[in-house]
Amino acid sequence: MAPGGFQGFTCELADAARGSLVLESSKWLGIGTFKTASPGYLTLMHLGTDGLGRQPNKPVAVKRMYVRRAMPTEANPNGWAINRLTAPDEYRKTLMEANILLWADSIMDLTYSFIHHFIENSAQPPPLEIPKVCFVRAGVAVVHRQITGPVTASTSTLCRTYLIEELINEQKDGFYKFMNNGSAVPLPSMNESVSALAEFLSFTQHVQYHKTKALIYLSDLQGTLKLSTDPQIMTAP
Repeated sequence: MAPGGFQGFTCELADAARGSLVLESSKWLGIGTFKTASPGYLTLMHLGTDGLGRQPNKPVAVKRMYVRRAMPTEANPNGWAINRLTAPDEYRKTLMEANILLWADSIMDLTYSFIHHFIENSAQPPPLEIPKVCFVRAGVAVVHRQITGPVTASTSTLCRTYLIEELINEQKDGFYKFMNNGSAVPLPSMNESVSALAEFLSFTQHVQYHKTKALIYLSDLQGTLKLSTDPQIMTAP
């Protein structure tokens, strides 16, 4: 827990798990509005029993924050380039993204608790199978540089910060956009399973908005039929 009672990723160096991250920086899994994603391989010095560090050379999605810098050309007047953030800003914004995933997971747990409670107190079982959706397991990788000269109290070794996520196999499981930020209406799809899940996720938004007393709900929902990534937490419809 961080100062002030905040619960979430804080990345205290003393509590960090040490390891290595091999990044295939020349390959892209995708480029979003705020983050790039590349394939990588994670190995922790002490393998964990849960999460991403259970095996060496674990394939992962390595995401890094960026801002768009305008770079117009004659051929493309709307051209732009990737501009990386300063180390402190990148660290702060990556932790924010990690905490969104953490809280999204808790909000979805709240949703399923509501559903299961309703089913347990109903005389009849539901007329359809309830989809089971969860968010990717994730962590924050902080890269520090080695200092060879004099060290002072103000010396910072922070170099880069990455958001490490469970890798989604798009070729095997597909990748779909179910809901965006601008509307509670599910996005249309020719795939019956995708449409059914999109409608279910729209229903979960209503549950979240109701159970949190109109405070928050999850949006920008995307991923496979079982695994979601890159959610947003909305505070107003």
